[in-house]
Amino acid sequence: MAKFTPPQKNKGPIRTTLRIPTGMLNKMDQVMLTEGYNKKQRSLWIGEAIENLIERGDFPGLVAEEFIVPGSTKSIPIALSEDIVRSINDSLNRIEEEEDTRKDRSALIRTAIIQRIMSQQGMQLSPQETGS
Repeated sequence: MAKFTPPQKNKGPIRTTLRIPTGMLNKMDQVMLTEGYNKKQRSLWIGEAIENLIERGDFPGLVAEEFIVPGSTKSIPIALSEDIVRSINDSLNRIEEEEDTRKDRSALIRTAIIQRIMSQQGMQLSPQETGS
């Protein structure tokens, strides 16, 4: 008699907490509103920002230069798809190889948010302008 195992259920979004400077959070909320997103769509907006960042050829350098001032952050909950989390982990490995520095998931996400905010303001640099 054959034994069948049921298909594995999709686990759904992966929930995490992101520490983000309060000024960046306020600016992010403004840009989200301008782009037609509400606060319930914050994770979607952030996921798109991450995908946009990883598509840039110069993202390892941008993330390597990312920093925040301690004590000026606020924690926000976000939920990301398994595919985005996998892309983040692969990207962190690439950053370590190319930039010889270790960064955490939050650094990549904050950089993605900054780049999306800058893009909406027409201030984002192209890969050619950042040296790639």
